[in-house]
Amino acid sequence: MNGAGSALLSEAQGPRDIRYVRTLRISVTDHCNYRCLYCMPEEGMHWLPKAEILTYEEMREVARAALSHGIRDFKLTGGEPLLRHDLTTLVAMLRGLDGCGEISLTTNGHLLAENATRLRTAGVDRVTVSLDTLDPDRFREVTRRGDLARVLDGMAAAEACGLGPVKVNVVVMKSLNLDEVAAIAAHTLDNRRTVRFIEFMPLGRSLLRDADQFVPYDEIRRRIETALGPLEPASHDAGSGPARVFRLSGAAGKIGFIHAMSAPFCSTCNRLRLTPDGQLRSCLFDGGEIDVRPFVRPTLDAAGLHQAFLDCVVLKPDAHQHYGNRQMSQIGG
Repeated sequence: MNGAGSALLSEAQGPRDIRYVRTLRISVTDHCNYRCLYCMPEEGMHWLPKAEILTYEEMREVARAALSHGIRDFKLTGGEPLLRHDLTTLVAMLRGLDGCGEISLTTNGHLLAENATRLRTAGVDRVTVSLDTLDPDRFREVTRRGDLARVLDGMAAAEACGLGPVKVNVVVMKSLNLDEVAAIAAHTLDNRRTVRFIEFMPLGRSLLRDADQFVPYDEIRRRIETALGPLEPASHDAGSGPARVFRLSGAAGKIGFIHAMSAPFCSTCNRLRLTPDGQLRSCLFDGGEIDVRPFVRPTLDAAGLHQAFLDCVVLKPDAHQHYGNRQMSQIGG
């Protein structure tokens, strides 16, 4: 651990052990061009007024403060981050900060093909694409408006310009795609991508919040191993974060599991989140928030930003709640 990271641990005091935070997830917008069943209501959201959303310059200053604490990596999220105008401007700003490590992007892939090369040129290192099914009709059902072929083209374009291997996030839902998990996992046999199966997490007002859609990690893994053979532990690749990573025997790619519900990993969580409206959030589900807008507008208060990170780390819960209090699109997943 570097000196700055040690400083974060020694300065932040709270009722529990304070962990070393490595990643800041920056949600650049709450807007999305999809309406995924598990993410938001079909009618959409009451979107944030433009004046409430942080500017790229303000996000850069929050990132600069993060770097001073030993945080090194940045994940750009949304909503759908590629809906934010000229996102490459922010990427270039982050890349220009001293000490900046990996810059990654999580996207639904709809706009990825036409943006991949520009993102790579600006400084993005890799992308993660949300892809819950390989059936075109089911894909449209889950997203309520998506085009599977367009997403697959975006993934190919990303890998062609050096943003790969693409990571694939699959939210598993009992009645929608549980029957596909083995078939999706099988794609790692001949493809270097990492496919990560994520337990359904009830957040905000999504349609599936109270439905019986949850499938635990053990069941997902059992279905994959029954169809394809035992999974072997594999090394973590860049930015794997909370995923437990495995590989099918002889496979080119990897399989990960994120089991935030059946086996929470709060004690090893290594990230903070910045929402589009400037809330520095300690937990995806229910951690406290620190409003950093007063420290970046109308003028920069570097000391206030410094303290905000210390205060936010202290708020990280020992164990999260069963339901999140914000929509996924408001938090940045």
